[in-house]
Amino acid sequence: MARKPVHTDPQPLDSGGGAHRGGGHKEVDRRRQATLVGVGVAVILLVWFAVANLRDVRIDFWVFHRQAPLILVIVISGLLGALITALVMRRKPKDRPE
Repeated sequence: MARKPVHTDPQPLDSGGGAHRGGGHKEVDRRRQATLVGVGVAVILLVWFAVANLRDVRIDFWVFHRQAPLILVIVISGLLGALITALVMRRKPKDRPE
């Protein structure tokens, strides 16, 4: 009489490409949920901030003046700051002799 092969189903792979380790899947789900909640809160705060800052402000450049919504000025300033930060962080440090 032939014996039935004994095997187990393969373990599902996690997002990191490694073998599934006990409890890791729930940790990834919680981390993803926390990230989604954080992004949701940030979006709500950003919308509230935008609605609260709709009035026009005067922007003085060296040669000319403009009127623009305050939220636009804040967003452009933030984007320029992020760009400058990214450019500074991108610089590779020089090798220092020890």
